Amino acid sequence: MAVGASHYDFDRFGIIFRGSPRQADCVIVAGTVTKKMVPVIRRVYDQIPEPRYVVAMGSCACTGGVFKTYSTVQGCDTFLPVDVYVPGCPPRPETLLEGMMMLQEKIRKESARWSPWR
Repeated sequence: MAVGASHYDFDRFGIIFRGSPRQADCVIVAGTVTKKMVPVIRRVYDQIPEPRYVVAMGSCACTGGVFKTYSTVQGCDTFLPVDVYVPGCPPRPETLLEGMMMLQEKIRKESARWSPWR
């Protein structure tokens, strides 16, 4: 929530929060992911039009955190192709901002892949 507020302000980087997967191009997976949630998250990811990107935010989303139980997924990279990992528990707003800038740099480098002028 802090990155959307005025101090960190994602808007100046062109990042706008969207509630619908058909209007988005990036999924931020935050928090603990259980095995029951995997099909739902995967369905949302599949509804996003190409090109689509995934950011794993926090220790629980990246590695499962301290929860090593039968119902917890040990990292969302087991069912989604993660582009950027943002560490921390909870991650600082500066870290999330840096992760999104890393994603923007990755998109800038691969822009020729989606451009009509190859």
